[in-house]
Amino acid sequence: MRQTAFALAIALVLGVSSALAQGFESDVDTIQVVSANVGGKNVFIPSTIVVTSGKPVTLSIFNTTDVPHGFSIPGIHVEAVLPAQQEFEVKLPALEGGHIYRINCQLHPAHRTAELVVLPAKK
Repeated sequence: MRQTAFALAIALVLGVSSALAQGFESDVDTIQVVSANVGGKNVFIPSTIVVTSGKPVTLSIFNTTDVPHGFSIPGIHVEAVLPAQQEFEVKLPALEGGHIYRINCQLHPAHRTAELVVLPAKK
């Protein structure tokens, strides 16, 4: 039952990111992200985080694992340590549209790669 709920939550998060990537602008100020071990691989879900330019956004990241992991976006000098089994907020500044930033775990470089896509705001 827990795996089914987790799978549904992942599908919802991925669906929201997919809708944003297709050109929808969001008024959401907080985006939910999960740091998890899925099938033996350490990942961020969603693996592509989409935001709109010109406004700050908070990433609410829940680390489902039993050990701390990192969350780093070197291109905008964001770096945090995500405590095990806890939620942690990372505040992103308003960013310029048209950029893609790499996200990784600075504590375990082979783990948890993702992207932050900044779409231009609709005019």
